[in-house]
Amino acid sequence: MKRITSLIIALIVTASQFAFSQDDFETKLLKQFHTITSEEMMTWVEKLCSPEFNGRLTGTPEFIASAGWVSGKFKEWGIKPAGDNGDYFQWFNIPYTVVNDIGSLTLNLPQADGSVIRKNYNYPEDYYPGMNSGSGEITAEVVFVGYGVSAPELNYDDYKGIDVKGKIVLLNRDVPYTDPRNQEYKKWVAYCYHQYKLENAVKHGAAGFLYIDGIGANPNITYDPSIIVCGIGTEPLNDIFAGLKTTNKDLTDKIVKTMKPASFNTGKTITIKANTTRHPEGKGCNVIGVIEGADPVLKNEVIIIGGHLDAVGKAGKVVNGALDNASGIVDILGAAKAIVQSGIKLKRSVMFLCLGGEENGLIGSKLYVSKPVFMKDKTITYINLDMVGNGTGLAVSAGSTYKELLNYFEQANTKYIHRTMRLSAPVPGEYYGRPRSDGVVFSMAGYKTMSIGTTDGTKKVFYHLPGDDPDAVTIDIMEDVAKMIYVALINMANDT
Repeated sequence: MKRITSLIIALIVTASQFAFSQDDFETKLLKQFHTITSEEMMTWVEKLCSPEFNGRLTGTPEFIASAGWVSGKFKEWGIKPAGDNGDYFQWFNIPYTVVNDIGSLTLNLPQADGSVIRKNYNYPEDYYPGMNSGSGEITAEVVFVGYGVSAPELNYDDYKGIDVKGKIVLLNRDVPYTDPRNQEYKKWVAYCYHQYKLENAVKHGAAGFLYIDGIGANPNITYDPSIIVCGIGTEPLNDIFAGLKTTNKDLTDKIVKTMKPASFNTGKTITIKANTTRHPEGKGCNVIGVIEGADPVLKNEVIIIGGHLDAVGKAGKVVNGALDNASGIVDILGAAKAIVQSGIKLKRSVMFLCLGGEENGLIGSKLYVSKPVFMKDKTITYINLDMVGNGTGLAVSAGSTYKELLNYFEQANTKYIHRTMRLSAPVPGEYYGRPRSDGVVFSMAGYKTMSIGTTDGTKKVFYHLPGDDPDAVTIDIMEDVAKMIYVALINMANDT
């Protein structure tokens, strides 16, 4: 009887200790949860968008300064460095180009009397100077070359049978194969990249490059001093096709349907001017901080949450990159500070990865997966944040074979945040959507990759444009993203 009584007492004590432990955990969790504030986070957004950092173009001294500011926050909060040589930085070489002014774009219309009417377009509504353009001026006929792809193994070549030497090529982004969920798409991925398209145009002798890429800065196009680059919008595009009895949309629809090129000489003449300076000495980096787990075994496992620190710099005017992607970095900082200061011990390690060179071609993420701090098989997941700061709803996605990872975020939202939430678990493949985000790099490298976003945007998006300033973000949704991350990471790190 005494043994039974002792066992009952022991069970009661154990249950009481567990309940106390749970109550203590919840108290600590909520105390720090409420210290994540939109007011503090907005000061960080404003700092990253300040003139001091000049648009955070990777390679520039201003980008390095922004990386120093982020690492300073990590150090202040007691987050350990995990970069090269015991520091926070994982370095890489990255040349960059400074666009000294807005340049110009002009349509030349010859008249019967030999005169020329010139239509000058407006920046940034109608055109945007190429951020890796050569410097100079080109006046030449425009040749439409579809998607600018030469893929003999796919029996497709936009340049076949057409001479573009010394001329200006006009081309679309992406490729004619339009379904990235289909395994056939992987055959086209190498031809999607802006770098490839520029290099292929140079290979065929083009002297100018008009990119139908919307309007916005694009520093990930290859630099070649022999070619002048410019992005164009709706009005100059319509003017080029005026009187030709077809449109760019008609032609691209036809190309997609038939999988056959539709290149032709437009007969229109354009002048592009660019004033750029190349800097081959550029340096970039990732900023890596880690909260080391307390469990002697589980601390060797890591959860990585990351986003790109860089923006697109200055092309005539500064693009401050508030939404793209100060928002993601500030969301991460808000969660990181709260986790450290909560006093809650984590069993697993958590890494905060602020990537450089995303806008230049996913340079930082490619570097990390080639030189990881934790091995891939010890990485629970990589969670990517990009443009996470406009709207009223939350969105989280993960591959269907590891959709259980979504539960941590869903539970955090249900219990503490109470926002509308969109969850998705697509079948994971080699390509996690179109190949232009850091998440794709991790997914292609075999990491369990997730992404966090926001929905139901409430503000105009200035994608790669002047105007992507602090007032372009919805700071209250950013606060809730940080709070959701804070709760979810703690639970994910401690779940056994």
